[in-house]
Amino acid sequence: MQTAAGKRLLRDVRPTLDELVRRLHGDTLLWCGDHVPSLRALQRSIVRHRFVMADAPQPLSDGLIPLVARPDRLPFGNNSMGCVVLHHALEPLSDPRDALREIARVLHPGGRLVIVAFNPWSALGLRRLWAKAGRDAFSPHRFVNPVRLLDWLGLLGLELEEPVRFRSTGLPFRIRRKPSAVALEEDDDGCVLSEPVRRRHGIEIPLGDVFLVSAVKQAYYVRPKASTVRIADVKLAGVAYPKAGFSRQTARVIPVDFEGERR
Repeated sequence: MQTAAGKRLLRDVRPTLDELVRRLHGDTLLWCGDHVPSLRALQRSIVRHRFVMADAPQPLSDGLIPLVARPDRLPFGNNSMGCVVLHHALEPLSDPRDALREIARVLHPGGRLVIVAFNPWSALGLRRLWAKAGRDAFSPHRFVNPVRLLDWLGLLGLELEEPVRFRSTGLPFRIRRKPSAVALEEDDDGCVLSEPVRRRHGIEIPLGDVFLVSAVKQAYYVRPKASTVRIADVKLAGVAYPKAGFSRQTARVIPVDFEGERR
């Protein structure tokens, strides 16, 4: 995230992330991620209690509660969280499904989940393949397939709130070139942002370097198990009656194993 490619990626994702986080509501929010500058998305959050979880203590601004824990071992009770944000918190895990099960456990029905993750079907995904052979920042990370991620969320009772958003398209490394003569400005990090870069905001193609998912936990109705009593199989057989003295036909219960003998 400290490289030029990482800063470009953060700039392109920031508007969408700020929008999704601003729409979160409730009493408790859990942010999972080590990148402290991205926490500025919580500035407009209306959630009262905001926890920031990381592997090590981080210097945080006022109003944020630090927490040292792992996404796959959350120290919270069932149905205790109103919303959870996973900001590149799935890639360092050996099995992301453990973290998703924990998130589904602590979210209460109607709670929202926002996931920000690297897209394996992008230029960064190609760099991840190269990182397997060499030493790279992505070597210890594992990219999550977005299609498989949606299947996992569906099994856990988390339904998509809107279509998946793909952001930031570009090379996974920096190409040095002289800035053009177009109108330039600086972003919050002091990096020069040119007009072509600004046009990348809002691009949604499946080849984006990062994808964002917004899901809601559903409350399913569980039908109680009904007690059943087995009734012996019986059949009805007509009984002959004399024409005189009777106004209607009567019936008699005959066992199933009736073979014709008179009882």
